[in-house]
Amino acid sequence: MIAAIIIAAGESRRMGSPKARLPFPEPDGSETTFLSHLVGVFERSRASPLVVVLGHDARALRSDIELGDARVVENPSYRDGMLSSIQAGFASLIDDVDGALLCPVDHPDIDPRVVDALIARFESHPSPIVLPVFDGKRGHPVLFAREVFPEIANAPASVGARQVVWDHEKDLFELPVRHQGVTTDIDTPSDYASFRGGIGQ
Repeated sequence: MIAAIIIAAGESRRMGSPKARLPFPEPDGSETTFLSHLVGVFERSRASPLVVVLGHDARALRSDIELGDARVVENPSYRDGMLSSIQAGFASLIDDVDGALLCPVDHPDIDPRVVDALIARFESHPSPIVLPVFDGKRGHPVLFAREVFPEIANAPASVGARQVVWDHEKDLFELPVRHQGVTTDIDTPSDYASFRGGIGQ
């Protein structure tokens, strides 16, 4: 069983408004939010259970955004940085999961087929970490095996979960994918404008 964790706890200072609430254009022409889109992606995949970590504006997000069957974890220490929210998400997982996919809310353009491909690769050839790669660039979500959960719990705050990836450079697996969205990172208004302008190209 492979869980999924969506991190949506930050204050989105560079964006100027909560990234979880940003409109996401769906293929059918409708719009949802970054957070509800990601919830839908993981609910259409094999990942289970699904955990959403909230912090800043948590009460309003819980009431305003459709979270499906996701289990919400609130991180009261979200101001300490993303690592604290990642650690809260991993700490909430049940003991019998074999691994967990980690996805920040500012990487919304992923596809259920990518999620399932990462899970399938992990099941057939277990690695401590499996991550998607498009055109030579690493992206999200990243699958962490249960064996590295303690490393995430003890990662240095100055570096975060990247330290765990760096420590496993020799035994992680990079999975080539055809979906460019795995590398889409939206942190600023200009990033968002470029994302919206590039849709359909």
